[in-house]
Amino acid sequence: MAVVNHVHGPMSTDLKPDAATNDVLFDAETCFRLHELMDASIKGHRQRLRQRFSQRGFDGFHDYEVLELLLTYAIARTDVKPLAKSLLTRFGTLAGVFDAPLAELKEVHGIGEGGALFLTLIRQVEVRYLASDLPGRQLLYRPERVRAYLRLLVQGRGMECFGAMFTDQQHRLLTTQILFEGTVDRTAVYPRNLMKRALELDARGMILFHNHPGGTPHASNEDIELTRRMAEACAPLELKILDHFLIADKEVLSFREHGWF
Repeated sequence: MAVVNHVHGPMSTDLKPDAATNDVLFDAETCFRLHELMDASIKGHRQRLRQRFSQRGFDGFHDYEVLELLLTYAIARTDVKPLAKSLLTRFGTLAGVFDAPLAELKEVHGIGEGGALFLTLIRQVEVRYLASDLPGRQLLYRPERVRAYLRLLVQGRGMECFGAMFTDQQHRLLTTQILFEGTVDRTAVYPRNLMKRALELDARGMILFHNHPGGTPHASNEDIELTRRMAEACAPLELKILDHFLIADKEVLSFREHGWF
């Protein structure tokens, strides 16, 4: 077995074969220097990744490199490129990685508790970012922000839920609340409780939303009929249903755009 030494400077070359395995054993100094070289190589690669990002953003980055760069801030002194590729293999896309539950992330070899927590933070920060940009804004003029926010809000929930974004007379957001939660494929919705909450907030408009955890982007006849009944019940209270969104996986379906109420 030949050992090639690329380390500059003096280094012990007193390598002795192990009698039992016939493998070459490095002395302590050699092991230390090799470890230093590996650390320097990893550090240099991380610095180059960060420099690329600082100069051009993510332009030209592969998806695994995006993950790799992020993981350098959570996992120290380790080559995280193989881990980044393993995550994409397991979850398919960047969105799949960031939407993955903490427990599933922790199953990926090499990520550890800290790395898994860090990746779940990415999605939660995005939710908070979008939420912080909506209060006081006229929601009807920011439909894509509303869709993105609602998708992230309910992403990963294993049970069906129903909620509302309450607005004032100018359609500016007052608050967003998930009001009812049910089973995997059904939620019991109580219109009286919904309207009571709207009156407590002195709301004049509502954007309803619910999810389909199974990923089926189709509104049922029951969904459509419920929305119509609620719109009719709210009218005498000068409370308007502005829209109803169905969130299924990455799709967000607008009832108003489809003319369902």
